[in-house]
Amino acid sequence: MNPFEQEITRALTDGAPKRGPAHVLMIGEGPADLVDLIEPLHRSRHRLTCCATIHEAEKALAAKENDFDLVLLDTDRLSAQPLAHLCAAHPELGVIPFCDRPKADFILRMVRHGAIDVIDLPTTPETFASRVEAAVARTRKARHDRHRLARLKLICRQLNQARHDISEQLDHLCQDLVNAYQEMSEQMNEISMASEYRTLLRQELDIEDLLRTSLEYLLSKTGPTNAAVFLPEDETAFSLGAYVNYDCPRETISAVLERLGEAICPQLAEEVDPIAFEDAEEFAEWIGVDSGMLSQSQVIAYPCRHEGECMAIVVLFRSADKPFDDSLPETIDILRPIFAEQLATVLKIHHRAVADWPEEASDDELDFNDDFGLGFGGMAA
Repeated sequence: MNPFEQEITRALTDGAPKRGPAHVLMIGEGPADLVDLIEPLHRSRHRLTCCATIHEAEKALAAKENDFDLVLLDTDRLSAQPLAHLCAAHPELGVIPFCDRPKADFILRMVRHGAIDVIDLPTTPETFASRVEAAVARTRKARHDRHRLARLKLICRQLNQARHDISEQLDHLCQDLVNAYQEMSEQMNEISMASEYRTLLRQELDIEDLLRTSLEYLLSKTGPTNAAVFLPEDETAFSLGAYVNYDCPRETISAVLERLGEAICPQLAEEVDPIAFEDAEEFAEWIGVDSGMLSQSQVIAYPCRHEGECMAIVVLFRSADKPFDDSLPETIDILRPIFAEQLATVLKIHHRAVADWPEEASDDELDFNDDFGLGFGGMAA
């Protein structure tokens, strides 16, 4: 059983109302036979505190040492007006007005103000005592129920707060799970893309086929775009290996790519990270060319390195009206090391395929009289 269940069980089984002698407050002088009326109360060991005025009664009620169970109000000698105030200010107390032969409308008015009973005088001491004791029992029962209800309300508020806290924690956990799933899904997509790209490139052992397959796969991620791959000829020079013309004029594409390669490759060969320019003028200023060559274009360029060596430089550009996706740099970072690795592998294979034939000996180096140990004594004169 959890703490809340234990608290609810205690609140619902919190014993019986208080029993034993009561403490009664009487306001007013009371009838002439007051001593005889309260005699049974004294015999039952009930305490009786008398106050002549409402002001004195308010002081007695405010005193912390007093714990009254019931208030008796003499409406014959005092006004009935304070009754409503007493009932509102002290809802835990039972208030009983008593007077000489009250009328029905008076009794109805007292009950509406909050009285739990109205004692009509004259009456016998036994009847007076029984009416008072019955009122005390009802007051204690109501106070007990009120206290139990207050505890249950407090528990309900605590339960509601706990529910809100748990709900908020669950919301956070659910959001964390969603974020974790999205991150895992993105990682799985990246792994799948890298595996797919590596599988495609490993099937190509010819440089031209490798460049074509690489560009085809790259364009499937970027969408239609102008693309060029520059391969190093030596430490300082690069040549165009492959390109895709999307929207450049055929008459000028060769010159544009040649000038672009001359300008960008020497600078980008020393870079590690991709570069991106939203403004063609900024890009042109960076590589030192005329901005009109790539007017109103968005440019992305990146080196492909393997073991610290620049194996290729790729340049992508298209109209700024059709900008590249924000996720493209992440895609490029996944693809470019795979491309560089496979390009290095293909180049190694081509280098190994070159046959190392021995040099042909010249006529001066040949000795025609050498029988090479065959015993025929050389050539005849």
